[in-house]
Amino acid sequence: MATPLRYDHYIVLGVARDAGRSEIKRAYRERVKLWHPDRNHSPKAAEVFGAVHEAYRVLSEPTLREAYDLRLQGYRSASAQPANETVPHHRPRTRVDREADLPVNRFAFIGLHVTGLLFGTMLILGILIGIVFFSWPSYFIVFCAPGVAVLPDSIAGLRVK
Repeated sequence: MATPLRYDHYIVLGVARDAGRSEIKRAYRERVKLWHPDRNHSPKAAEVFGAVHEAYRVLSEPTLREAYDLRLQGYRSASAQPANETVPHHRPRTRVDREADLPVNRFAFIGLHVTGLLFGTMLILGILIGIVFFSWPSYFIVFCAPGVAVLPDSIAGLRVK
């Protein structure tokens, strides 16, 4: 069984499936200038640069490109087939799925929501007291928005049993 495709080389280079060699070369040069690790200090620059180089290597060589296109066609035809009713399709489990199965630390859960409740209340009260008693400008009321946003979630979290 072939290894699954990590990237679509056409998308990586930003070219159409029927792009010619000159268009592929131009797109490759643009992407290399943009993503070279010496010029781009993003943590993902080396990974993207490698993907760009691999895409160019495959798409610029006619035999490799033909094999790649056949492989892509196989992916498209497999995804277009109707799902078999007897074999359910399961998507791969993600980190979030695995973490959802872990038991919840009740103490941390309650502490988080109590902290949110206190933060929201103190923020709103502090700003309102500043406006009323210390002549802060009335437009400071907009700084209550984070407190107003946190309160409903904190209260709902404390109600969960």
